[in-house]
Amino acid sequence: MARTNISVDQRVFEEFSSQAERQNKTLFAFANESLSAISKICTEGGTPEQLYPLWRSISILKQIDVITLPSDFIDDLIEKLYITDKAWVLKMFNDLGAGLVGLLKIAAGDLDSLSDLAKDLTLLLPVKQFKVTKQDQGSVEVDIVGAGRKIQSTECTLEFLKAVLNGYGYTITKQEISIGTLRVWASKRGVP
Repeated sequence: MARTNISVDQRVFEEFSSQAERQNKTLFAFANESLSAISKICTEGGTPEQLYPLWRSISILKQIDVITLPSDFIDDLIEKLYITDKAWVLKMFNDLGAGLVGLLKIAAGDLDSLSDLAKDLTLLLPVKQFKVTKQDQGSVEVDIVGAGRKIQSTECTLEFLKAVLNGYGYTITKQEISIGTLRVWASKRGVP
């Protein structure tokens, strides 16, 4: 067994020690387990910074019972359904957004936090960018890249976004849509 001293920030040590105690483990055992996990992640090309966002994403996705499927498969499925019954498909995505907004608000209480959460979720979802930029008083610009590989799935993403923004108290006032990208401007209801 190798023995070494590692210097860490006092706050990090206190939290680490507290977590070891909560898990009823010695610092030695908890440090070995933690360092071993990080080493395995790095060996396979990951970084320590990716660990927390990945864990956070998985914990949220578990709550909504997500099934991960290839993007092309989902886009083809959406396109077929869209051709058959466009109104129904768009309503389903709007309902999905409205149904998930409660969970999203627990994980991210405001749009700034939602933008941070989306960065974590990009490890698992096809959305490559979700950026919220504050404009003037009570209005925002939302940019999404990776919102579908066909116009039909991008329109469905827009319906989902409308419902989510509505749940956060915003109404879309202007939108730009093209295959895979969305840019919308929204205003907070009740703000002049």
